[in-house]
Amino acid sequence: MTDYAPTFRPARDTAVPDGETPAATCPHCECPFRSEHARDLHVGERHEPSDGERERYEAALERERDDLWLFHAKAVVALGVIYAATVVLYMAVLGTFF
Repeated sequence: MTDYAPTFRPARDTAVPDGETPAATCPHCECPFRSEHARDLHVGERHEPSDGERERYEAALERERDDLWLFHAKAVVALGVIYAATVVLYMAVLGTFF
C-alpha cells in the first residue's frame, strides 16, 4: 500500500475575477483580495497578525457584526410587512365573499 499525497492545492476561499486588479494582497501568503476589508479579515483569521493588523482585523470584524445585524433587522421588517400584507389581503378577500 502506498501513501497518497495530493499534488493539487485546495482552492482559496477568495478569488479576484480575471481582468480585475486586486485591491489588496495578504502580506503573509500573497493571496489577492477584492477589498482591504476582506484582506484584514483573512489576516486575522488565518495568520499571526501584528499589533496593527490585529487592530484592523478587530475593526473589520466589528463592521461585519454591524452589517449582519442590519441584514437581520431588514429581514425581520420584511417578514413583518409580508405577514401584515397577507393578513390584510386575506381579510379583504373574505370581506368581499361574505
